[in-house]
Amino acid sequence: MMTPEERAKSLREEADRVLKMVQLKKHCASIGQIVLTGSYFMDLMMYPDIDLYLPPTTIENFLTIATMLAQYDCVKQIVFEKGGPAELSKGLYLKPLIEYGNWKRPWKIDIWSLPLDVVDKKQKELQDFKNRMTPTQRRLILEYKFSILTETERTPMFSGIYIYRAVINLGLKDFTKITKYLRENGINI
Repeated sequence: MMTPEERAKSLREEADRVLKMVQLKKHCASIGQIVLTGSYFMDLMMYPDIDLYLPPTTIENFLTIATMLAQYDCVKQIVFEKGGPAELSKGLYLKPLIEYGNWKRPWKIDIWSLPLDVVDKKQKELQDFKNRMTPTQRRLILEYKFSILTETERTPMFSGIYIYRAVINLGLKDFTKITKYLRENGINI
């Protein structure tokens, strides 16, 4: 069994291979630069999930990415949605599911096309966390994420940002207190 650190390292290396395998950078180039975010950006991956942002675009241009990704045998499903909660309401969303590796679940890539001010705000907070995170906090975050993996081998939805806030901003170290903080912020754990 892998340690949380080994799991994060393995997932990060595999994520790089998945992005190259489906040539995502090439397929998104006509829309704009990819902004990698989430646990991939933070180097705190605990399950096969890559989050990224693209600049605002049309539905037609966005769905061109879906069409290109659908050509790969490893891409088994692509979900498209318009909008989302709160600041994601003006966004476009694609989620390709990719068969690769041995994680008991497919890789997923969450691709959001969002207004640049939304992307900047979200990335600014993550960059701040990344700059301030100590090696001890990184280890604690990985161990906590590992401890809360669900039966489907993932962390609870939307939990990452709250885990980072709990550990880095609030200095929480006790898993029970981190879990309490997540629950107080609406995370189903």
